[in-house]
Amino acid sequence: MNAKSKKVLAGRVLTVAGVLAVGGAIAANCGTTTTTVPVAYAYDDPYLYTTYYPADVYYSGYYWADSWNYATFYYVGQYGGAPTPVPTPTPTAGSNGGAGTTGAAGTTGSAGANGSLAESSRLALVIEALARGESVCPGQVTVTPKFATPACSDGTTTQERNGVTIAFNGCVASGATINGMLDVLSNRSASAQTCSSTTTITLGITTTITNLTISGPNGKLVIPSETDMAMTSYAFGQSPAMLSVNTTGELQLFNAQGSMLADHTYTGTRTFNFSGNQSYKFSSMLTVQEKNGPAMATITSTDVTRSAGCCRPTAGTVNIDRTGGQLPGTATWTFGPSCGTVMRNAVTVTLPACE
Repeated sequence: MNAKSKKVLAGRVLTVAGVLAVGGAIAANCGTTTTTVPVAYAYDDPYLYTTYYPADVYYSGYYWADSWNYATFYYVGQYGGAPTPVPTPTPTAGSNGGAGTTGAAGTTGSAGANGSLAESSRLALVIEALARGESVCPGQVTVTPKFATPACSDGTTTQERNGVTIAFNGCVASGATINGMLDVLSNRSASAQTCSSTTTITLGITTTITNLTISGPNGKLVIPSETDMAMTSYAFGQSPAMLSVNTTGELQLFNAQGSMLADHTYTGTRTFNFSGNQSYKFSSMLTVQEKNGPAMATITSTDVTRSAGCCRPTAGTVNIDRTGGQLPGTATWTFGPSCGTVMRNAVTVTLPACE
């Protein structure tokens, strides 16, 4: 990172934190906009964001892995309350299943027309909205659902969703523009040939992200590549309680002027835990390397909770242990118990409001 970029990052750190969201959900205002955090926060910020943003994008792709009952999932960006139930799709071979339209929700509330946070949250919201069958940026995205024979027979279902290929081509959503590709492919096995409440379904999921870019007036984020390998199991007719993921990828952050603020590669594991449609939490262990420099970090996240009605985590901790490069050191970020409450190394800080 050159001196000019360092100065830009240090001087704009709070703006970057607000625009890039330190997470992916949209909500009402979370607090005030002033703070006196040390400039070292500027070096924490890209590592912190590398922890949240790819996790949120991956979670949204998980929606496509099976013929879920979406009412049991936490809908990132939901403006309070439970999401509207969507029937589990039961497509036949060669059909497009649940990829129909259900009104304009993809361009209003659930698509997140909520000011400067659009850049950070739009991508996850759009991917989820498409999985629910909502119409989002028609003509600017190609959605190709995948289907396979069920792992066990219930006497009626002949095909189930088992992934998708989504190609964004200038998809415009409330001022943000999305390009690139997301591919999800799952496979299932069952403990019995005939489905029953005692049948265990084992689900494997491979997610591939290629040049996925979201840009707006405040900056741009790019995932040049990411590969995720996940595994979970659940009882037939239920939804999984947890998901284990091995991840390898890269995240680039740019400011509004087009200058690169960070280029990080990351590898490690994430574990998602689900407990209803109002929240989910994840823990992770990532090794993050500055691609064009000597800096790296070990990032340990513990029970980071994403809740409806808040744009930031409402619980959990993120420990960033940086070595090499500028300002090596350790910082622990703690979130909650209320929306917008954040501590860095046991010192309360105030992040910008969620506009």
